Amino acid sequence: MKVECIDYRQLPGLNPILPQYLYQYDQVATLYDCPVHLSLEDLKKRADSVLRNPPTFPRDQLVDMTLEFNQRVGASEEVFQNLKKLRSSKTLAVVTGQQPGFFGGPAFTVYKALTAVRLAQILNEEGYSAVPVFWLASDDSDFQEVRSTSFFDAGGELFAASYPGPQKNSSRMVGTIPLDAVEECFSHLQEQGLKGEFQKEVLQILQDTYPPTKNFREALGSWLSHLFRPYGLVLFDALLPQYKQGLESLFSVAIEQRQDIVRALQKRAEVLKEKGFEAQVRVQDSESLIFWTEGEERYKLEYRAEQYQKKTGTPLQLNGQQLLEEFGKQAGRLAPNVLLRPIVQDHLFPTVAYVGGAAEVAYYAQICAIGPFWNKEMAVFPRVGITLVDRKAQRLLGKYGLTVTDILQCTPQEISLRIVEGKDPEKILGKLESVQEELRTALKSLGNDIVKIDPTVAEMLGGAEKKILYQIEKVQKRFIANHRNQQENFGQHLDYLYSHLYPKGKLQERVISFNQFMSEEGPDLVERLMDVINPFCPNHQVISL
Repeated sequence: MKVECIDYRQLPGLNPILPQYLYQYDQVATLYDCPVHLSLEDLKKRADSVLRNPPTFPRDQLVDMTLEFNQRVGASEEVFQNLKKLRSSKTLAVVTGQQPGFFGGPAFTVYKALTAVRLAQILNEEGYSAVPVFWLASDDSDFQEVRSTSFFDAGGELFAASYPGPQKNSSRMVGTIPLDAVEECFSHLQEQGLKGEFQKEVLQILQDTYPPTKNFREALGSWLSHLFRPYGLVLFDALLPQYKQGLESLFSVAIEQRQDIVRALQKRAEVLKEKGFEAQVRVQDSESLIFWTEGEERYKLEYRAEQYQKKTGTPLQLNGQQLLEEFGKQAGRLAPNVLLRPIVQDHLFPTVAYVGGAAEVAYYAQICAIGPFWNKEMAVFPRVGITLVDRKAQRLLGKYGLTVTDILQCTPQEISLRIVEGKDPEKILGKLESVQEELRTALKSLGNDIVKIDPTVAEMLGGAEKKILYQIEKVQKRFIANHRNQQENFGQHLDYLYSHLYPKGKLQERVISFNQFMSEEGPDLVERLMDVINPFCPNHQVISL
């Protein structure tokens, strides 16, 4: 595998805070607590700090409640060894996470886990005790965001694999959704046919990890356990009710100091705006940072008229004390929102760093403003960004003198103009027609002169003229046909490059399923990528397969 790098500042459509976080950290340092991504030494400093001030949540309790889910999804012996390590107060965690996307969701889910595993390995090599942890955000309720992922069919055409389910406005937590309709999706995959010589093996992996008897979170857990089997990736299910029993003090702060927390977030939004950024989460005066759960559904709580109220669903009105009393009766009633969840993660785990994407790096610029309310110092490590380039794409890029950066930066129309520049077929056809006309004129004049002296030679010249013009017409027709074919091929080639490297006008990692790449390259792709990725490289990594 060959690895090349693209500066994130050359990529379109990214949250503008990410390039500054990566390349000009001093410009955004006041928005964050500590850099962990600039060098290994920075990561080690953070590790030492966490070891000096570990979270107070009981380690044995944390491990005991995490064990059951990992057992249920068929975790490897390496996972249980890491859980055993986690019981020690000397062990650190590199945490990442994602909603349970269908068939694993887009490839970046795997790249998050890859980054977390590699960072844990590096810390272990440096003499620390560290384990990678994947937080399954099973309590998320945006089903539309997780229900689809994309593949290439046997002909190389992009298609979506989507799970049928709740309507857009459903409040059901996605991790609870059963896979009882998954056979329909497998039939669709088999009808389409996956591009790649390993499609049978990949379909078998999916059928083993996404059976109709599982739900979304169990399936993603099984799939990740299979992919990362040798690496001991510990899975944590956000729907575990037991972990919330130890969060009373955390939710108490969120409720009792709600107004000050909201002001801190709004002030941070003003600072972000002054620096030219938009807040990732717009915080209103009614913000609570808390969700209310009922069975398998989750509802946002707002604070209005000194009462916590559900934004949707059946009416609910509770003051702060009543809300805490409800939590005391049933800890699973309350759930953190996107700004509070990292605080919860660091309350439970000895987090040396959270591995996140561009949006999460932006979230942390806000989260760091409220960490002090819980005496938390937050750290976010940008995940490795990857574009995989298959052999055909490599060949086509070489054929036309293009780079992956060209595809990501330019429109197909701009690329077309660049390629055809200096290749004007109409001009060449015009020259051929001029040559024909000049020959006719010259030969006619010559024939008129010769016929006066030797008519037989003039007759021979007439025959030669027909042959010469016939050959030129033949060249003209061949040129037109070849040009038409080249145009058709070029259009097809350009379509291939864009659909494979920049599908739907987005980075490949945000659209294509990692299963697709395994179908083409083999089920051992995780291991091969683990050998070549560099978490401390600040650039987007382009890997030629």
